Amino acid sequence: MAMLHLLNKLKLESLDFCIAIAHLNHLVRGADSKRDADFVEQLGKSLGIDTFVEEIDVIALNSNMKTSFQESARNIRYDFLDRTLKKWEGNVIALGHNADDQAETVLINMLRGSGLLGLTGIPTKRDHFIRPIHNCFRNEIQKYICAHNLEYCSDVTNYEKNYLRNKIRLELIPFLEIYNPQIRSSLSGTSRLLADDEDYLQGQVDRILAQSAETAMLEFPKLEVDFLKAQHPALQKRLIRQAILVVKGDLRAISVRHVLNILGFINYQTGSKELHLPGGLTAICSGGILSFYKSLRKQVSTLSSGDNEHLLIDINIPGLTNVGVRGLKFKAKLVSKENITDFSKNQSLAYLDYDKTGSKIKVRFFRPGDRFVPLGMKGSKKLKSFFIDEKIPKSERKSVPLLISKDGDIIWVYEKRIGENYRVTDKTRKILLLEGESS
Repeated sequence: MAMLHLLNKLKLESLDFCIAIAHLNHLVRGADSKRDADFVEQLGKSLGIDTFVEEIDVIALNSNMKTSFQESARNIRYDFLDRTLKKWEGNVIALGHNADDQAETVLINMLRGSGLLGLTGIPTKRDHFIRPIHNCFRNEIQKYICAHNLEYCSDVTNYEKNYLRNKIRLELIPFLEIYNPQIRSSLSGTSRLLADDEDYLQGQVDRILAQSAETAMLEFPKLEVDFLKAQHPALQKRLIRQAILVVKGDLRAISVRHVLNILGFINYQTGSKELHLPGGLTAICSGGILSFYKSLRKQVSTLSSGDNEHLLIDINIPGLTNVGVRGLKFKAKLVSKENITDFSKNQSLAYLDYDKTGSKIKVRFFRPGDRFVPLGMKGSKKLKSFFIDEKIPKSERKSVPLLISKDGDIIWVYEKRIGENYRVTDKTRKILLLEGESS
């Protein structure tokens, strides 16, 4: 509420930008959830601001996911925000994280075992997400709300001790304040200092990866063991984390212990050896090469087409992904443009510009309002109209897989058409080959 008030005040005063409000009702807190959603809708009307409110039964969807409830809720919420941003044709998403959240995150990562990156906490900006009140403490925000007489809703679950963050907020931080009354400020300030160090070291990792590609001729995330051992220990750990990030898609559940275990087995291994990591990931050291693979596992239970609307599945690049619907699997690999003499017309294959698609591709299914730019067209088209033109029966439309970018753009309507913006051109440097197969 404080962030909305500030942004709206700036908008009305002079700055040339527009704002909208987005609220997802997780349907978890019964009447309280409905009250909050109604409050947001009425607020949007009173301010004359475009407001988007959606309901998703997160508990029901979480039963089909291999993640915790909190992680599933976060993924579903961020997908909703991305879809809303695209629908509203906006540029950035402003989130209300504050300095207290930052202090809590630093402690959470410290307790779980973290390297430097985890101790930098929540970034002020990442991709198209910004956090305008990132450096404001909760007590400052509460004073602002009182000074401007702003109405707001309280989430009672914030005071329940069922989750680690709540326990840290309600128990650990008050205890630490006995020893340092400014512990929140200290943790938040330390995270900002460490963020500069992390940024520098990440730049060194990028430089080393470019050097590795030139000397070893290996496609990352494969790493030559001798080359890895020649680096400073701080960079060794970062190179391994970067490789895991590329294959797994995130670093959740990956701790310092896992990275040290990998370093241990490449230093003392003889012959071939493999190490199993969280998230179905496997590290293999063989023939002087360290490789990472995401093992094939069913990510979702068998679903009917009507259950697909909010399904989101990460594509392993490179690797194999089991979608869990229609027995469908996707193979993904990067190929050199020079090695392709003829582009296959097989409808289950897609050749895409990897610099445009990026590595964070997901599979989902039809949602009302979907649009994309079909290959050969200059303007966007409603996906519903595209299906009609392609003579796809209404009963089958919700079971056609859609591959989307991290921003929610449709890259490929499987077996039908790729997006014009992702086609291979003369300027394409690296090609992503996607191949679908059904069992």
